Formats: sequence, C-alpha cells, structure tokens
Amino acid sequence: MKRLFSLGWALMLVLALLQTSDACTSIQIKTQDGLVFYARNMEGGVDLGSILYVVPKGTAYQGTLPDNTPKGLKWTAKYGVVGVGTAAGPVLNDGINELGLAVGTLFLPDYAEYETFDPGKAAITLAQYEVATWILSNFATVAEVRQALPKVRVVQGSTSMLGILPLHFCVHDPQGNSLVIEYVKGKLHVYDNPLGVLTNSPTFDWMTTYLSNFVNLSATNVPQLDLKGFTIHQFGQGSGMVGLPGDYSPPSRFVRMVAYTQAALPVEGAAAGLNLAMTIINNIDIPKGTVREKTEKGRGYDITQWTVVGDLTNKKYYFRTHDNKNWRYVDVAKALQGAKGVMSMSLEVPPDYPEISVSAK
Repeated sequence: MKRLFSLGWALMLVLALLQTSDACTSIQIKTQDGLVFYARNMEGGVDLGSILYVVPKGTAYQGTLPDNTPKGLKWTAKYGVVGVGTAAGPVLNDGINELGLAVGTLFLPDYAEYETFDPGKAAITLAQYEVATWILSNFATVAEVRQALPKVRVVQGSTSMLGILPLHFCVHDPQGNSLVIEYVKGKLHVYDNPLGVLTNSPTFDWMTTYLSNFVNLSATNVPQLDLKGFTIHQFGQGSGMVGLPGDYSPPSRFVRMVAYTQAALPVEGAAAGLNLAMTIINNIDIPKGTVREKTEKGRGYDITQWTVVGDLTNKKYYFRTHDNKNWRYVDVAKALQGAKGVMSMSLEVPPDYPEISVSAK
C-alpha cells in the first residue's frame, strides 16, 4: 500500500526552526564537455536535525492548506528522489531526482508573499514548503517546471507554529538550464538564471541589477598606475578583484559567487567539475561566531550546517556537514534501486581522518 504523506502537520515544529536559516547560497557549474553540477549550503543557528532521504517513485503526497489540513493537491511521485529534509518526514529542502533535476529551497525574508488561498481551488493548492518536493518528484527539466507552475496554487502554509517561512527556489537540470522561482506580493515570478547563482533577499531581479556596482571587477591583475611624478603599485596578486565584498550578507554572497563562478577557468570531466563546485561553494562557509544575532533567548550564531553538490549528469549527490568535512555521496540510481519505500539516514557521521604516518616510501 502506498503511504500518503501529508507534508504540513508532521513538519510544523521542525520547520519552525528554519526561521533562523536565512543565509543559504547556491551555484551551478558547467564543464567544457557539458557536465552540470549544482552546489548549495544550508546555514542556521539551530540544529535542523537534517536527514538524507531516498524517496522512490510511487510515493503518494498531498498538499497542505493554510488551515494545516491535508486537503490540497494530490500527487504520486513520477520520479525517485534523493535529498535532504527534516526528521519529521520526506518533505525536502533540497534534492536531485533520478533524471538529474535539482531543486534548492532558500530563504527570501521580507519579500516572499504567496498566492491568495481560494477554497474552490484547494485541489491544486500546496504550501510553499512543499514546492521543492512537488517539483523533484514530478519533473525532468526546467522547461517542464516552468510550464507546470501556473497550473498550481502556492499559498502561505499555516503560521501558527511555522511563522511566515519565506522561501524561494532554484531549479537546475542536466542540460544546464537554471530557473529561479519567487512569489512576491501574491504573484508568481519565474526567472531564467544564466548565472546559476542564488542567495537570499532582496529578490533575484534586484540582485542582478546590483551587479552593476561591480562592473569593474576582473580576474586579471590591474596594471600599475603612473601619476605625474608618482607611481602606484599593486600590493600583490588579486588586484583585479579589489572591491569584491567579503561579508556574509546575501547581496555580497551573490556578487562573490558570480565572480568566482565566472572567473574560474573552465574544466573538463566529472572529477574536475566536482572539484570546482566543491572549491567554490566552500568559500561561503560560516565559522561559528562570525555571524551573530541577539535574540530573546540570548545570542544566536549562524553556521554552515551542511553543504551538498549534485552531479546532475551522473546523478550523484555529495554532502558534508559542519562537524564532518569529509565528502560522502549517494549514487541516486543505486539508492533508488534498493529502496523499499521511503528510506532515510542521518547526515551526521563522525569524521574519519586516515593516518598515513608510515605510508612514506
């Protein structure tokens, strides 16, 4: 018997913790031979209890209405998915499906505002935190997602425990297409994203306009400046990137990731593409204490809780956590082949540092 997952009620308490996770970043890398990689991290000050899920095709879901009742859109997973969710159940914050489509859920505080709930359209309605799971389990390409989005209603989920939970979404496919999905002032906005980069607030169109402030940046060192009677020399390597913002605010992370992904030399092959994606996304890691916020319960600290890289061509899903920097991965096809219903595993595994003291020859 298929188990029907109503995504809202079981997730209320755990998803409420995501309110503190508003510093996420995602990128896309394309190799010279046509391979595509997606990478993102999840930040937050509260342990999200993240779980890695293997969700086979045939899994049944039903969307949640604003009153938190599971009476929204019904669907059965057309494709199997591997991704990260919470301990409450297989609703995903991030993932890759068996055909290589990847979706990331990121925060958009102060800007995300969803469509108005219409009781007469309950059968095509789902809550905002269900969008990633719906996309991953139903579609193979960015084009399919774009075509399907206007056919559903995405509404604000119950705020009794969740709060607002302001989200927007990035979608990437193995053909190298990238999409940003945002709901602002109750309207759906879909953007092609040739840059492949997404962070948080403000909205994506604002971010692309903001790039004009950094049109002077270059990967090439600037020449010395000869003034009348005086010469100004560069201090050293990297002078072309002077002015690149290094803070953790969303606009600065957006500019930095665009600069890195555009300036990095093209690579070829799966190993080199994976290495490049991991190298670039690692530049956004937040050490505990560098991002602080005063709360009613004291001082909160954001950290990079986990990072994933999806090889969309070879359907492999790599991940590491704050406490274990060693990358591990799931082969999506192999995992789904052996799945007997929804399966899960903890992301947290103690780190292993092999000793090689006696290996020298």
